[in-house]
Amino acid sequence: VAGPTQVLISATQARDAIDSGGVLLLAAESLAESSPTPLLAGAIPVDVDELTAFSETPGALDNRSAFQQRFRSRGVRSDTPIVIYDNGDMKFAGRVHFLLDRFGGPRSFLVNGGANDLAGILAPGAGTPVATNFIASIMTSPVRLVFQNDVLKVLDTSVKLLDVRSPQEFRGDLLLPGDARPGHIPGAINLPEAQFFNAQGLIQDNEALAMAFTNAGLAPQDTIVIYCH
Repeated sequence: VAGPTQVLISATQARDAIDSGGVLLLAAESLAESSPTPLLAGAIPVDVDELTAFSETPGALDNRSAFQQRFRSRGVRSDTPIVIYDNGDMKFAGRVHFLLDRFGGPRSFLVNGGANDLAGILAPGAGTPVATNFIASIMTSPVRLVFQNDVLKVLDTSVKLLDVRSPQEFRGDLLLPGDARPGHIPGAINLPEAQFFNAQGLIQDNEALAMAFTNAGLAPQDTIVIYCH
């Protein structure tokens, strides 16, 4: 589908991979936060609200068997690459991508521009998932998951906490359902995820992203803990 370390692919790269066969196409959606994600080219829908709710229960992100069953029911196979798209915000597809990485899934790719860019080049149509015997395992790379105690240990150290929510949430002016209290973790830096996208809804190029990180006070050698809602 793409280079050995590439995660983000264009809509045309996604189309070419789908046309060639041998990939699983997943459509990630959150009806709690957005409108339904269109089902295209036989995509299998993934309920991100259910994944999120379960992920927030105690011990869920170490529950290998629970996520194994969820991925099996969506047709995930260890030997089949996965292309994931959402409504374009990237956070819903990004959650599915992260969970696949966390539980030893196959290589997966995120579609830059999501359904908005795919709709013009793929035919509408939902797929029917075929259950598999996928075996999950808990992984600590490429992204290490940290928990509350890990964060408490690095407060007031050189580790930088990055809050990617909106400025309103960061300041405490906006309290979303599920938030225990308004505001942010003391010492955190605010870099809203909206700054990662250009006017066309695509991820910014490397130069623009590097400038955003630099302007937020982040450097390549930093250890960074990222959090959102």
